Amino acid sequence: MPHIDWKTLPMVALVALVAGAAAAGTVYRWTDENGTVHFGDVPPPHLKDFKTESLPDAPTPAAEAAAALPAGAAKAGDAPAPQGPARVVLSDQHAEAVNPGVQSFRGKVKNEGGSEARDVSIAIVVTEPTQGDECLHEAIDVDPSTLAPGAEGTYEAEFENPCFQGPTQAALHAEWR
Repeated sequence: MPHIDWKTLPMVALVALVAGAAAAGTVYRWTDENGTVHFGDVPPPHLKDFKTESLPDAPTPAAEAAAALPAGAAKAGDAPAPQGPARVVLSDQHAEAVNPGVQSFRGKVKNEGGSEARDVSIAIVVTEPTQGDECLHEAIDVDPSTLAPGAEGTYEAEFENPCFQGPTQAALHAEWR
């Protein structure tokens, strides 16, 4: 059994009581017949002479941090503003066989970086899977071709190539300067 220091137990109880009351927002204060000041989260049942003190809500660390930000700055929970160089990613892509030897590619791109991306295009490389031979290497224009940070663009192209007569593997990736 742990050792209990009976001299500090009343102080610990008082701190716990006041802390609980502080979380609730109201603290009752009274002085007994011996001049001892008491605090509690409920009024003393046997006394009518007590004072009520309302405590302000304790600020959370997030609220303190948000209050310290300049007007218009990002607050907690806001998505961070993109930083660094441009970084264009494929956000949506579709490939569809139009007919034998013809393949359609379309989709969306997004600049997730912090700088403008210029001359954005999609590089497409198609290989024949059994031999691994490259049978198509082209660029697809993105509209618009310049993307500000967070901006999106679209691409769409159709290729007629004997490569699409059988099984193929197409790799697409964004390029920009």
